[in-house]
Amino acid sequence: MASDKNGKGGISVLLLSRRLSKTDSSAGNRSIGGSLVLYWLCMVLAMLAAALLLLSVTGVLSRTARQFGETAALQQSNTAALFTAQMDALAAQGIELSETVGGELERFLARRGLSFDALNDDPALIAELESLMIPALETTMAGSTCSGVYFCLDATANTTLPESKTSRMGVYLRYSGLRSAHPSGITAYFRGAVDAARENGLQLHNRWNPELDTSLIPGYRQVMAWEGERLSGGCLWTGRVPLLDTWESVTLLCVPVRDGSGTVRGVCGMELSELYFGLSHSTVPSSYGSFLMLLAPMNGDTLLLDKAMLGSTEGTDLSASGEMRIRSGRDYDTFIWNDTTYLGKYQVIPGRLADGYPLAAVTLIPESGYRHRAQTARISWILGSLGFLAGMLVLAAALSRRFATPIAQGFAAARSQAQDWQPTGIREIDELTAYFHSRLRESQPEAALPRQVESLVSELIDRAKGLTGTERVILRYYAEGYAVKDISGLLFISVGTVKGHNSHIYSKLGVDSYDSLKAYLDVLRRCDRLEDLLQGGGK
Repeated sequence: MASDKNGKGGISVLLLSRRLSKTDSSAGNRSIGGSLVLYWLCMVLAMLAAALLLLSVTGVLSRTARQFGETAALQQSNTAALFTAQMDALAAQGIELSETVGGELERFLARRGLSFDALNDDPALIAELESLMIPALETTMAGSTCSGVYFCLDATANTTLPESKTSRMGVYLRYSGLRSAHPSGITAYFRGAVDAARENGLQLHNRWNPELDTSLIPGYRQVMAWEGERLSGGCLWTGRVPLLDTWESVTLLCVPVRDGSGTVRGVCGMELSELYFGLSHSTVPSSYGSFLMLLAPMNGDTLLLDKAMLGSTEGTDLSASGEMRIRSGRDYDTFIWNDTTYLGKYQVIPGRLADGYPLAAVTLIPESGYRHRAQTARISWILGSLGFLAGMLVLAAALSRRFATPIAQGFAAARSQAQDWQPTGIREIDELTAYFHSRLRESQPEAALPRQVESLVSELIDRAKGLTGTERVILRYYAEGYAVKDISGLLFISVGTVKGHNSHIYSKLGVDSYDSLKAYLDVLRRCDRLEDLLQGGGK
């Protein structure tokens, strides 16, 4: 009998080893633990995608404001550098022109043995001096980024006229018919003696006058009263002022003109017309819209647009009128003009204005362009998060089916006595099936479970220790064959409450479906370990 028993035991071991070798060679040969890790990883990623979706909908993840602020700051830096370089260059050329005009004036009077006051009431002498100055003005104009040049001396051709106190001799040259940011073409003679224009072959402007009206030049008296050493200290810029008898507005640079004794005898400088400024500072395209550039005096937190010079305003309704309020922000500043909102940056730049206001270089775009970009970015985040969430849910569902189905098939094979069962590809299930088949053939219920199967059963029983009393009662009902509706009636609770307990039971036992739970219960029943599970770890 002993040898017979030993023989049966050997056959059992042999059959089990054959089945196990069959499972080891099967495709996939996954473990339950590895499958669970992969499944829960997908679920974690799905929850992450849901969080991303929520943050995208609320706009928390959008970096549009920060990115726009960086773009606006970079463009603002370029604008400030451009304006500063242009103003510095014009100031340097204005100082050079002042020295040229002062030197010519001094030599002109010295050759004739005249004082400066001799220019008053002598139109011929004035015309001769102006004719002498025109080549220097044309040279300066040709080499400068401006739309006009001028000089004005503190003398007049007729002191008896009522307006003689503000009417002063001088020459003012302007480009006529500007079409681009590179001035060229006809030089118009806007102010000065007719004889001087004829001698130099210049065409009179259609709003020509013989002398300049200094009352229309802000800061003229300040410059005339200047007593410093360096000409740069006496330079002033005007705000935007209308050009007499024309539809244009201009900004003027005013530089003192001194004679040999150092006495200020007049002013000279350059003109930046509104048209020329717009042509030379076109809009800068960006993904948020086109950036506009402004050069405007500031009064506190307000830009004085009626004294400002505007670059191209193509595509907007912005005009040089009224005031623009500034509201500072973390990433960018908000500019409000006539109930229209613009976004961008501003920076105070060097430049002395006649009225004392600081001068700001401003870069901005209409708010609508920014809002469109922000909305597009938010939609992109939302669509991306939705796609990610959908992908993770589909993957989790696929993994769940791929994991649960082989388990059910494996336990079905374990319950059957068929000899041609197919491996599931899950190592623990295949080992358990092979073990049960060996038990059925040998009728040796006392044989020990395989080590890995015993580990799986012990782990499940150990997890059951975490079940509450109600959950253990529900688990026992399941073991006895009751359905969800039956348990609901037995415990006098709702079906939803039973399902809620189900979720906790699944989570604590590490199973993912009702079918899996029933399969495990069936295995434990066959192993005579079911009571261990139902009683939470011991009989």
